[in-house]
Amino acid sequence: MVFQDITAMGHENVLFCQDKATDLKAIIAVHNTTLGPALGGMRRWRYANEEEMLFDVLRLSEGMTYKAAAADLPMGGAKTVIWKPSHDAPPTEAEAKAMAKFVDRLGGLYIAAEDVGVTTEYIDWMVSVTDHVMGGTGDRQGGDPSPYTAAGVVNGMRACIRHAGMGDTFNNLTIAVQGLGAVGWKVCKAVHDEGGKLLVADIRSEITQRASAEFGATVISVEDIVTAQSDLFCPCALGAVIGNGNIEKLQTKVVAGCANNVLVDPIEDGALLKNKGVVYAPDFVINGGGLIRLAGLYCGFSPDEIDKRVANIEHAVFEILDTAGARTPHDAAIRYAQRRLDAGHPLTAANSQA
Repeated sequence: MVFQDITAMGHENVLFCQDKATDLKAIIAVHNTTLGPALGGMRRWRYANEEEMLFDVLRLSEGMTYKAAAADLPMGGAKTVIWKPSHDAPPTEAEAKAMAKFVDRLGGLYIAAEDVGVTTEYIDWMVSVTDHVMGGTGDRQGGDPSPYTAAGVVNGMRACIRHAGMGDTFNNLTIAVQGLGAVGWKVCKAVHDEGGKLLVADIRSEITQRASAEFGATVISVEDIVTAQSDLFCPCALGAVIGNGNIEKLQTKVVAGCANNVLVDPIEDGALLKNKGVVYAPDFVINGGGLIRLAGLYCGFSPDEIDKRVANIEHAVFEILDTAGARTPHDAAIRYAQRRLDAGHPLTAANSQA
């Protein structure tokens, strides 16, 4: 079954990791290194079972390949998922260093980074064991990438509302944000500062109360916010929040957020959204800002070049939506990224017209 899945999705390497001393259990999936070494975050999560864990890492790593290609980066795609033994089990330095040993054994084929459940402190613990990690507090590791992810999401949201004929600012628009983590909170601030109205949801009541106080946001339950009436729904928590079960109930004009794999089935659900007239921003394009930041530092890009590439997310999302034609935005985005993979190198300024 494992070989069947990785063959169908085109993965190059899948490494199952176990360290008895720390009880670490993890899976590293390297999807594609055509454009360069694979960079991808490590997700530390309480999975229901091993099958769910494997499915998540295979799908996430595939998305990272397209994310890097769509951002025109000389990097491949990979991901790690780490088994969280219980919902409240904190990460430890010993676990992080054990994880670092597995990453280091790949010799630079995979560059690890932050994701859900992994902090800059976790990365800092890993840095003492391996150089093949980004996102820690050190200058070389790049720090917290969330400001860049949020900036890219906001840029992509602008492209979506422009494509939908709602202008080019958030002023007087109602934006529903699900998940007020590092990225979701920054998205809320950008919307609020521009005169937008906010609906917010998060499993933590203290953070929604803060959003209500600081942004005048209306608090809605995590379940209800998906189908709440809004101009744009911005999912910033975990994926698979939109599918056949709730698409007909959607009361929004745009779906655009930082969550990975927003659609349960990107092909079928993408078609349903298109038929309903809902604009959808492909997640692996709109949420690429953090990857651009860390990959840019790894590749030696200047700060100006990194900022330029994050700003270009708005152009990329608009181009994909504007040229999709009969295709779904997801399909159009895959084709957009596949051009770079087929060329075998990023589309630099010198060859972007090839």
